[in-house]
Amino acid sequence: MKSSILPLLLLVGLAHATPPVLSLTQAALQKVDPEIKPDHYDIARTDLNADGKEDVLVLMNGKSSYRGSGGATMFVLKGTADGFESLGSIKVVNEPIYARKSVHNGFRDLLVGVRGGGAEPGLAALQFNGKSYPASPGEATAKVEESDELLFAEPTPPFDQKETLQGVTFHVFSPNTRSGNRLTVTPTGLESDNAPIEMDVTGIITRMEVADINVDGSPELYVYGFDGSSQTLIAWSSNRMKSMSPITLPDLDAAQSKGYRGGDEFAVVEGILGRRFPIYPGDKPESKPTGKIRQIQYKLHQGEAGWILRSEKVIDIQIYLSCGKRLTIPSRGWTVVK
Repeated sequence: MKSSILPLLLLVGLAHATPPVLSLTQAALQKVDPEIKPDHYDIARTDLNADGKEDVLVLMNGKSSYRGSGGATMFVLKGTADGFESLGSIKVVNEPIYARKSVHNGFRDLLVGVRGGGAEPGLAALQFNGKSYPASPGEATAKVEESDELLFAEPTPPFDQKETLQGVTFHVFSPNTRSGNRLTVTPTGLESDNAPIEMDVTGIITRMEVADINVDGSPELYVYGFDGSSQTLIAWSSNRMKSMSPITLPDLDAAQSKGYRGGDEFAVVEGILGRRFPIYPGDKPESKPTGKIRQIQYKLHQGEAGWILRSEKVIDIQIYLSCGKRLTIPSRGWTVVK
């Protein structure tokens, strides 16, 4: 199979809106304000009035003029046969935002975060009055219930961390925005080129590791993220202490991908880069995992056009017994086969 060059995100089962929903959302928002752009908001989809049609809640982000210190504007769009119609907006709301099971005037109640502007932080419940939801939240007196449906989670804090190995320091920063996220890697201590590397990323950045798994005296940087279903990997080598060079990660081959449905995890363990994921039965799309994980052990090699992670061993590990009890696996949960 083909190889692809890192920086690479291993994208699996992203829970983003499909293009038709996004285009219909944008068309409806253009009628409200022609200045609203597709990257000005995030959306959540649910059925607010039990008519079998998806409704959309549109939460404006910092790229728009609809978010301030007290919160953001959220537009409510009702699904129709040919698109969406606006049911108005709610100002100064914050994450988390929920849709409740309770109903008033045919529409589910909403639960929104309140903070900033001198308001007592907490959650406020909003009821539909027959035409719209309240223009702004009231007092934060509500509590989350088990039946509440989460639509927008609280923002993830920025990732800002430094690690040093063999005289080279890597500073990794990401604002971890819900949409349009960016990653900046700034090295110091390299002999030729310490220029920052900037790139767009899907999902959020969660962790970093520095290592020298090929024991050549030049460290590598491994940056891990999360795309909603799988851990993602972006990696570089310090290229003989001269400059940052991307690392190539091969796609899974036919044998490695048998039973694969995402859920990847990565880690540097005992001189290898490990990748593992749950194994599913190949002939049953809706089935549960088999109780095994597949672990692939990579070594770093010099390729013709740069550095490449080559799989050295592939092992399937039983992690659950027939009774459902999980087995204990050593080495931080990784079993490394020499």
